[in-house]
Amino acid sequence: MIREGNATPAWLANDFNASRRHALIVAQAIKLGQNLTDDAVTMFIKLMGRLFSQANSRKKQRHMEGRTDTAKALRMFLDTITALQSANDYGRNALEVLDQEVGWHRLLRMKPELESMVEVNEASPLTVAAEQYATVNKYAGVFLQAFTFRSARRYDPLLAAVGMLKRLHSEKRRTLPEAVPPTSAKPIGS
Repeated sequence: MIREGNATPAWLANDFNASRRHALIVAQAIKLGQNLTDDAVTMFIKLMGRLFSQANSRKKQRHMEGRTDTAKALRMFLDTITALQSANDYGRNALEVLDQEVGWHRLLRMKPELESMVEVNEASPLTVAAEQYATVNKYAGVFLQAFTFRSARRYDPLLAAVGMLKRLHSEKRRTLPEAVPPTSAKPIGS
């Protein structure tokens, strides 16, 4: 029916009886709805993919911007190793040599910077993407509310997760509950 509707010009459809014309129109409307749904899902997937790609790029950019700080930290680390090696080679007190060569207070001042560098480098793309919460919330909420999600599996955990996201969005909550309630998802056709 869909192929017939695609191939039939409007002037020729006028020759069909009313039931056949209605059937062709309904089939075309259903197919159009499927295409629009597929396109909306594809667009949302691309939007989320781009969001994670941008998050990954931001992470790389932060890494590049911190190269001078990283070089300073590596220089201090090398100086520390050299001082400790020297103390070991000549049988001297390691802390005294470290304090003379590098400076204990200098090492302690560098600690917060090092912790920050480690956090930035260990941040997952999901954490970096969370910085774009407003964008995700803007599109994900509309996307979730626009569709009715169903599953062929009884008590599908993915369906439960989607349901929870819908609830969290409608309640304007940003944190997940401590315990996830069991889903009441029904299979298709129930």
